[in-house]
Amino acid sequence: MLIVLLSFVSLARASSTVSVAQGVIAVDDQSQQTQRGAAREAMRQVFIKMTGQRDIVDNPVVSHVIRNPQEYLRSYRFEADGTNLLYIADFDAEALTSLLKQESLPLWGQRRPDTLIWLALESDDGQRVIIEDSASDTVKGPIKAIASERGVPVVFPLMDLDDNTQISTYDVWGRFAERLKHASVRYEPDFVIGARLYKVKANTIPDFEEEKRTQEQASRVKFENNRPAFSASGMQDLSDYLVDDLVEEVSKPAFSKEEFVSMKQQASVGDYALDWVIISKDDVQFGSLYNSDEEALLSSFIQDYADYLGSEFAIIPTGENLALNVIEISVANIDSLVSYAHMIGYLSEMSVVNRVTLTRQEGSVATLSLSLLADTADFYNLITLDERFKPLSDKFGQPSQELNFYWNN
Repeated sequence: MLIVLLSFVSLARASSTVSVAQGVIAVDDQSQQTQRGAAREAMRQVFIKMTGQRDIVDNPVVSHVIRNPQEYLRSYRFEADGTNLLYIADFDAEALTSLLKQESLPLWGQRRPDTLIWLALESDDGQRVIIEDSASDTVKGPIKAIASERGVPVVFPLMDLDDNTQISTYDVWGRFAERLKHASVRYEPDFVIGARLYKVKANTIPDFEEEKRTQEQASRVKFENNRPAFSASGMQDLSDYLVDDLVEEVSKPAFSKEEFVSMKQQASVGDYALDWVIISKDDVQFGSLYNSDEEALLSSFIQDYADYLGSEFAIIPTGENLALNVIEISVANIDSLVSYAHMIGYLSEMSVVNRVTLTRQEGSVATLSLSLLADTADFYNLITLDERFKPLSDKFGQPSQELNFYWNN
């Protein structure tokens, strides 16, 4: 019965899972020569998706497999997508995972963080609009395409009545982190991107006061996300930041108006600009990109963003980690064979987990021994992406220092 139940675990996956071993390539025809080239490109795409890094294709082992993908190719098909013809290849995920582990290369599992994108555009006549989820805008297409290729789930806001009462075009255009974070709560994203896309105008003086407000809001959000907790034993610092440093960061700009104008003028290389802010659970980052082509600019940003996520969530498995890092966790609410099967299947699918062993069951609490391919922080980082695994909190509402979790069926 357990084997049967495990075969249905895939039905319970969260919305932030992607097909890491599938490559999709646009082609002109179905000839043998085209198929061979498309298979190599699809293999290249899969390696980048599975590792989270574009430069992985320079690795000698990876480069060899890309040139000869047949060993890992399990099936392929052609599909029509409007006027485009797509070559869709499915590769052996288990074999590729084993290869990456063997070579100690980055490995990013199929569970990925969800990202909400607030993007404001400025037209030639100065009108500014927020791109909504239902829009058939040429700007949204390239973003969705690159994000899908990289295995990064992204959504755009609905811009319904609720959104319009929570946020304005001015807030998105200013990349105001407090407003963006507040308006994003209903979507429950892991990351929030606020960005503005516009055509660079010659001799335009940047708005320093707006940029200053952007930075101040970003600093306040970072401070709130890393605010230390108070307990019976005093202050418990839950972040890598010193409180005094964060308070100082909130209260002062990083640069003077003259320095800001000088930086903007030096950086403005290209006809289009994309100013962005990225908000996560414990950090806020912002910056700008420039390019002479609008679509290339968006593509560049999403590629850089995917590399950033890969560096955050991919693990680098080694034999040393595997031998040393065996941890024990307890999971509550395992009250049936179905719950147990789903929970074991969930853990077994994680890229960071090499082996799962049940060591004890007391009532509805299961104690498990996990053999990890990376350190405990990597495991915790990945497991908190999914609503089904919740860290238990102490009496002060802070995450328990022990590895105790609650399973949401």
